[in-house]
Amino acid sequence: MHGAAAPKRRGALGLGLLLAAFTGIAIWQVTLIPEPPGYTPVGATAMPAAVAAVLAVLVLAYLVASWRGRSPDALHDEVEGPLPGRVARSAWMVAGLAALVLLTPGFGIGAAGVPAFALIARAFDSRRWLRDLLIGLAVSGALWLLFQQLLGLQLGPFVHWPG
Repeated sequence: MHGAAAPKRRGALGLGLLLAAFTGIAIWQVTLIPEPPGYTPVGATAMPAAVAAVLAVLVLAYLVASWRGRSPDALHDEVEGPLPGRVARSAWMVAGLAALVLLTPGFGIGAAGVPAFALIARAFDSRRWLRDLLIGLAVSGALWLLFQQLLGLQLGPFVHWPG
């Protein structure tokens, strides 16, 4: 690659390597999940391992595309470009993920997913808080039912009060 194309490829490769590092951490963390005693049709590591495997394949595909200089980048697209307010968007996204992590131990995974969904929706410009909370409740409830009731994973109650 010559001229202006080289920095594009270097940035994409750097991002790909960062994603690969995060994927490596995810895979390592999956290996630390303890298996429940006794027989369960779907172990506690099944879904996280599947997600980590899919992520690894996607990261590898991104790295190959970056190496070949074909990775998409909205910053350098002549027609499209990044949306304004990237710092605020990132802050809303981080707030949503932080809400999920910080609220789960005290209130349960189901309850923590509701405000996390609304905060992440705000990162994508939604300003309809009540609608987003209701959608978050529906999505979080459906996922909790899927994993807790149908797959038999022990997530705990949908909501539990600290104390």
